[in-house]
Amino acid sequence: MNAPDNEKVTELQNSNSPSRRKFLLKTSAGVVITTLPVQSVWGACNASGLSGGSRSADSVCVMPIVTGGRSPGSWRKFAKSGEPDKVGLNKVKSMFSMSKNDDLTAAYCSVRSHIKNMPDVVLSDGSGTIPRNSLNIYEALQSQGGIWNLAAYYLNAYFGFYGDISPFTSAEELVQHVWGVMYINNDGQLPSNYDDLTASFTDGFVAESNLPHGSC
Repeated sequence: MNAPDNEKVTELQNSNSPSRRKFLLKTSAGVVITTLPVQSVWGACNASGLSGGSRSADSVCVMPIVTGGRSPGSWRKFAKSGEPDKVGLNKVKSMFSMSKNDDLTAAYCSVRSHIKNMPDVVLSDGSGTIPRNSLNIYEALQSQGGIWNLAAYYLNAYFGFYGDISPFTSAEELVQHVWGVMYINNDGQLPSNYDDLTASFTDGFVAESNLPHGSC
């Protein structure tokens, strides 16, 4: 995967203090990943490998195997303002199993509105070993580079493109786990390689009933 454009990813900072670490990823759309005070919210994966001296993801965390997702380029069509164009309408039609006789404009707008108003996704492990960060899905889709893969991964799980994601109970839990795996794979640093996520983008589709409620 090519490195992100320097104009898109302008600064990556890692600083330590007694109370928190800072991991900032700034893009032209603003700060996509922002640092919050370290506070455990859910066990993304068993991070004992970090605290115990072993960095092996093979023995600590496992990347879930999922398929049927859509690429960041597909989801990015819903991160545009204004009236939907033909490309956007065709995209919602194919992704949500709709016909040309359906109200594609309303469907497109419902997806866009839902994504735009999503709360930030908290990324953390259960022990504080992995810094607590937040991911803004809408802003991530407007950027380019690895982080939009994580946003697409979340949306695929959220809208059902991955099907059954158990034992995870939500898209947020799944992404938190994946974030933990990537963190450990990157030797305890902010993930920089999102290639493992792209194998799940296989141009799947879901039923029209998976559409959220909403309008332009």
